[in-house]
Amino acid sequence: MYRCFVTLIIGGISGRHYGKRLIVRKIILFSLVSLLAGACSTVPEPQISAPEPDLAVKNTSVVVADSGLGNSIDSLPAATAPQMTVSEQSDLVFSILSGEIAGRLGLVELASDNYYDASVASDDPRVSERATKLALFAKNLQQAAPASLRWVELAPENLEAWQQRARVLIQLDDVEQATFAIEQVVELSVGEPGSVIPPLVASVLPQADTAAASQLLRELAERFADSAHTQHGIGQLALSRGEHQLASQAFERALAINPNDAVTLLARARLQLSGGTGTGGEQAFEPVQQYLARSPEDLDAHIGFAQLLADSGNADEAAEQLEVIYNNFPGDADALYTAGLLALELRRIDNAERYLSSVAALDKHQDEANFYLAQIADSKSDYQIAIDRYREVQGGEQYYSAQIRAAELHGLVGEVEAGRELLTQLKSGTSDRTTTIELINAESRLLTFDGQYEESLQLLSDGIKQYSDETGLLYSRALVAERLNNRAVFETDLKRIIDIQPDHSHALNALGYFLTNRNERLDEAEEYLLRAHELSPDDAAITDSLGWLYYQLGRYVESLQLLKQAYAALPDPEIAAHLGEVLWVSGDQEQATKVWQEALRETPGDDLLNRVMKKYIR
Repeated sequence: MYRCFVTLIIGGISGRHYGKRLIVRKIILFSLVSLLAGACSTVPEPQISAPEPDLAVKNTSVVVADSGLGNSIDSLPAATAPQMTVSEQSDLVFSILSGEIAGRLGLVELASDNYYDASVASDDPRVSERATKLALFAKNLQQAAPASLRWVELAPENLEAWQQRARVLIQLDDVEQATFAIEQVVELSVGEPGSVIPPLVASVLPQADTAAASQLLRELAERFADSAHTQHGIGQLALSRGEHQLASQAFERALAINPNDAVTLLARARLQLSGGTGTGGEQAFEPVQQYLARSPEDLDAHIGFAQLLADSGNADEAAEQLEVIYNNFPGDADALYTAGLLALELRRIDNAERYLSSVAALDKHQDEANFYLAQIADSKSDYQIAIDRYREVQGGEQYYSAQIRAAELHGLVGEVEAGRELLTQLKSGTSDRTTTIELINAESRLLTFDGQYEESLQLLSDGIKQYSDETGLLYSRALVAERLNNRAVFETDLKRIIDIQPDHSHALNALGYFLTNRNERLDEAEEYLLRAHELSPDDAAITDSLGWLYYQLGRYVESLQLLKQAYAALPDPEIAAHLGEVLWVSGDQEQATKVWQEALRETPGDDLLNRVMKKYIR
C-alpha cells in the first residue's frame, strides 16, 4: 500500500510542470512520506492491479494549523467525472494532500493554491468549501470568488456556502451578487427574513468599503420592504454606521408595517434624540408614551423607555418610570434587578436599595442583589450591614470580591481575627492560582491595616516562596517593607518586579518617588519616573511624583505644570501639599495658601498637609 501510494504521488509530480512551487512540493512530499511511513510500513503490500475509476485514498486527514477553518476532509474525494484519467486523478489527490500538508506546515498561501487547483478539477463540494475558506484566510479574493461559486454550484442547498459567497462578493464590491447570495440564505433558512438578514449582514459589513456597505443596506431594504423585522435590523445597522437618513427610513418602514413595534419605536426615538433626523425633545418621547398607555403590561418597553430617558439626561422622568416598573411588576426579579441597576446609574441610591432588597427576597439574582446592597451599605459606612450582605453572596462572579471585602470590613470594625478566619476558609476552598494570590494580598492588607507589619511581611514572604515571580505579591511586600523601614527588601522587590515586567508603571513610580523623597540618586529616580509617566501619562499619582522630582531638581516651571495637572485630575491632600509648597517657593504664597486650605477642608486630619502648612505659614 505504502509503495503504491508514494508511486502514485510521484507520478503526480512527474505529470506536472516544474514551476516555482516545485521545491516546496518536494518538502511537502518528504513530510507526507514521513507521516505515512510509521502508519503504513506494517501494512502488507497488495497485488498490483489497474486502478478503479472511483479511486479514493482513506485516512489522510490533516488539520490546517491555527487556521480556524474547521475539520479537514476525512477522506480524499472520489473523481466523479468518468472521463478523468489516472494521471488527472493522481494530480487531484496530490493537490489535496499538498494543501493539507502545506496548511500543517503553516504555508497557508500554498495550501490555498493547491486547494484552488483541486476545486477546479473536483466535483466534491467539500473541496470547494475548503478552497473557499483557505482563500479567505489567505486573503486571496481572486481564488475565493471562483471557489465559492463552485461551492454553491455543487451544493446549492448548502446554507454556509451562500453565506461565504456573500462575504466574498461584498469584499469585491459586487453588491448585486452579494444581495442575491443573501436572498439564497434567506430562502434556505428557517424563520422569517428579519431573523436571518441582520446578523448575516452585520458579519459581512466590516469587510466592505463604506459605499458598498451603504449600497448593500439600501438594496436589502428595497428587496425586503414588507418585513418589519428586517427593516428594523437594517435601521440598526445603518445607525451603527452613522447613516442616520437610511436608519430613519428603515424605522419608518418598519413602523408602517407594524405601528405597535415597541423596539422600533424606542430605536426611532433614540435616533431622533441624537439629532439624526432633525426632530427631538418631547416629540421623540410621545409615540413611546402613547404605546405604553395602550400596552402598560409591556415590561420590556417600560425598561427600554427608562433607559432611553436616563441616557438622554432626563433623570427625574427615568426615575418615575422605574417606580412604575417597581409598582406594576413586584414579583419579577429580572425587572426589579434591572430597575435597581439603573437607579444606581442615576445615583438614586435609596430607590436602588428598595428595588434590590425586593430582588434579594426573590429566587433569582439574589447574589448580585446582595452584592450591590452591600456596596450601598459600604458607601454609607454601615459596615456591619455591609459585612452581612457581602457574606450573603454565595456564588457568581462577585463571590470572592464580596468575601474579601467582608474580611477587610471585619478588620475595619476591629474584628481582625474574624476577617483572617474568613480568608483562611476561602484559601482552603480554592486551588486557583489567581484567587489564592488575591487572598494572600487581602490578608496582608488586613494585617497591615491593624499595624501587624511583621506578620504581614512574613505572610507575603511565604506566598512569594510559593509564587516566586508573582509581581502582585512582590509589590505588596515592598510597600510593607517601606513601613518597616526595610530599605533592602523594598528596593530589591521593586527592581525584581521591573526585571520581570519592565512596563510595571506602579513599581517604577514607587521606586522613583522613594528616591525623590529622600533626595537620593535623582538621576536614577528621573529615569524610573519618566518611564512610568510614558507608560501611564494620565495617572495623577505618577504625574505628581515626576512634578515633585523636578521641584527637587530646581526645575520649578516644569514642576508646577505637572503638579497642577495632577491636582486637577486628583485633588489628593498629598498632591495639594506638593503643589502648595512649589507655589510658595516660586513666590505665589496666596495661591499656595488657597490650595492648602481647600485640601484641608476635605481632609483636615492629613498629617503631611498639616506639616507642610506649619512649615511655611507662621
